[in-house]
Amino acid sequence: MQIEIPSDQEPTVKMLAINAGFTTVEQYVLNLIQQDGERAAIQVGLDQAIRGEGRPLAEFDAEFRRQKGIPIER
Repeated sequence: MQIEIPSDQEPTVKMLAINAGFTTVEQYVLNLIQQDGERAAIQVGLDQAIRGEGRPLAEFDAEFRRQKGIPIER
């Protein structure tokens, strides 16, 4: 897949990539896509919490520790 960046935007995009610590625009764009995926996942969790679909941390922690064989601290 190729993404075309308008020629008038290329200098800006290259500068953003370099300032963010990337050597190529491709690396920068891939990182942005990954960050957007993470942001979307966080938003799903926030929306669930707003709807009251969460559960207490202690309950989650106990289940997680049982599944992973981690001793439950008291």
